[in-house]
Amino acid sequence: MKTILMLLSVVLLMGTSVSACDICGCGVGGYYSGMLPQYHKNFIGLRWRFSSFSSDLGHEGEGINAFSKERFQSLELMGRFYPHRRVQILAFVPLSYNVRVAPKESNHLFGLGDLSVIALYNIYNTSFIAEKDLKHNLLVGLGVKAPTGSFQRKDAQGEQLTPSLQLGTGSVDFLTTAVYTMRYKRWGVNANATYKINLPNSDTYKFGNQLMVATTAFFLHKIKDKEWGIMPKLGLAFEHATHNLKNGYKRVNTGGNQLMATLGVEVYYKKIQLGVNYEQPTWQALSDGLVESGPRFSANVNYLF
Repeated sequence: MKTILMLLSVVLLMGTSVSACDICGCGVGGYYSGMLPQYHKNFIGLRWRFSSFSSDLGHEGEGINAFSKERFQSLELMGRFYPHRRVQILAFVPLSYNVRVAPKESNHLFGLGDLSVIALYNIYNTSFIAEKDLKHNLLVGLGVKAPTGSFQRKDAQGEQLTPSLQLGTGSVDFLTTAVYTMRYKRWGVNANATYKINLPNSDTYKFGNQLMVATTAFFLHKIKDKEWGIMPKLGLAFEHATHNLKNGYKRVNTGGNQLMATLGVEVYYKKIQLGVNYEQPTWQALSDGLVESGPRFSANVNYLF
């Protein structure tokens, strides 16, 4: 198994009257920072992701119970191929299952999410120079998200559900990303930044633009004649989202910031790669304090070729 040199950050897609509010969990409005296997190979694989949020619009002393919980899951078909040695194309096709549980009503949404494609260009790479122990790799990329997921699902009373719970945003969105990796022998550090630009949909609703900055340390250990490899990783990620807009006007109780601690491990055997990841919020200020983010989990399996 060849040396892994890069961690890649890809952005994919962050009944009562309360069910029409904007403050519920990030859902399709959020994005995901992940890690993909051996940068120099094509692959096809599956990735499962889970995130959860708690929202509270209750008023002390008025007897109003407006607490809800949201859970977002997706199973993504993903792949990467190289049309040129310096260019890689990645595609993500998610199947999503979103749930919102409130005091008087629960909503369950299942279906196709928004498809994403990103192209990355390798600007600088010293990873193939065998004489060097210290190696560098720099990529920049542009991506687009297509509005293939439903964004007008309704509740039992016929009211349109909150935009954050929908399977898609209903908009064409764009992202830019830069990824830098420095490695010394089997140790490495990755730094990346991604900015997602969201456009308004046909309902004139616009999710706030989003920024993610992350750094991750990793170590690659090879075993059993190099057919097996294990790579633990540890890092931090900061996420920022501006306010959502409706008809060009700011929506209160939207947007925010949070800091996540990340922990994971990748296991490689010949052409198979398995991975599990855990993200724990260490500080957060979401939707003016009305939303609390829970831990995130993900797992993936890929076939390299």
